[in-house]
Amino acid sequence: MVQYLYLTAELNNVTSLKPKDSLKEPFEYEFKIQCTKCRETHDKTVTVNLYEKHEIDGSRGEASYVGACSFCKAKSNINIALPKGYEGYNSENSGQEVKMLEIDSRGYEIVEFVANGPFVCKGNESTTEFQDVLLDEGEWYDYDDQAGEETSITEVKWVIR
Repeated sequence: MVQYLYLTAELNNVTSLKPKDSLKEPFEYEFKIQCTKCRETHDKTVTVNLYEKHEIDGSRGEASYVGACSFCKAKSNINIALPKGYEGYNSENSGQEVKMLEIDSRGYEIVEFVANGPFVCKGNESTTEFQDVLLDEGEWYDYDDQAGEETSITEVKWVIR
């Protein structure tokens, strides 16, 4: 079933919020999952990135993550991709819901996104680039020396549907 990871946040003096992601250092999207067959929610999270692909047993296809339920042993897989027209989360989106990731999950229901990885953003009125922005506590604060302004990302909310 195809779902999307949506972000809603209040951006103050920053724009272009995205996961810090490259082929050399991929962003690991971390999810809590539930088996669609036995309905058990797994204790451990799974991590998936945009670059790794794994063969699906008994199929010619591949997926970003391939596994089996630790309770009922049902085989499952997850594919992720950036949504069409993806630009990250920009200042004009502040307070609005934006698609950040497309998730095609078969055999698993994605219960929750865990924002453990680093993000990047830019100063809204400067060329300052902020690296290693951490949103795991739902907010981030810094100062843009070039623009002489406080910067923040607050009221961070992730939804999967």
